[in-house]
Amino acid sequence: MFRALSGFKAQCDDLSLMVVSEFDEWRVIVHGPGVLLQGSRQYGQAKAKDHALLMAKTYLEEVKGKGPQELPEPDWQPTGPEDWLVWKS
Repeated sequence: MFRALSGFKAQCDDLSLMVVSEFDEWRVIVHGPGVLLQGSRQYGQAKAKDHALLMAKTYLEEVKGKGPQELPEPDWQPTGPEDWLVWKS
């Protein structure tokens, strides 16, 4: 069954960050061209956003060679009806 996501999304360089509420936990996904990172489950919105940002910054620093000073803080926006994710546990 498909359903719209309830959570937040942001851009960090060429990566899309998503934190999605699922019952009492938050799922964390970072994706971009040629990469999909799945974070560990988090038990709070702020922790999920911090975890997504840490994953993105670590990827951009280690793989793309970008320094942390080059990365602006993301502008978190609520997910909407156009945001879908097929999730298989």
